[in-house]
Amino acid sequence: MKKFHFRLETLLKFRKMQEEQAQIKLAEANTRLQQEKAILADFEAQLLNTLVLLGKEQETSLTIDTLKSYSLYIDKIKRDIATQQERVEKAVAEHQECLRAMEFAMKQRKLVDNLKDKRLQQYNEELLQEEQKILDELGTQAFMRDKESV
Repeated sequence: MKKFHFRLETLLKFRKMQEEQAQIKLAEANTRLQQEKAILADFEAQLLNTLVLLGKEQETSLTIDTLKSYSLYIDKIKRDIATQQERVEKAVAEHQECLRAMEFAMKQRKLVDNLKDKRLQQYNEELLQEEQKILDELGTQAFMRDKESV
């Protein structure tokens, strides 16, 4: 009997390649998300530090110009935080999209993979039947020779 050959092997390789690409994109999206979250955390820490510094300065004499500078800087940091939160939300959406794409690619690959497994199992069963047929034939021929020689 011929060696096992899966007709859809090329499709299986293609699906595996798609799955690997989806995994790479997911990893990149995950890295980007973590970076955006880190930037947001930095902005929030800057805001907190600035508020602490303002509180310390208020304990001593504070000029209007200094207070105005702090106010402008705090407003700028709050705008930066709002902008960064939007970037984090966009990165989360991109991460979710990449996750869905990877799950879809995995399902597509598993579909063909399962088909290959079933076909291989069918091939092995056919091979077993063929071997059994040959053994039965050999047994019958040996029996007939033994019967003729008696």
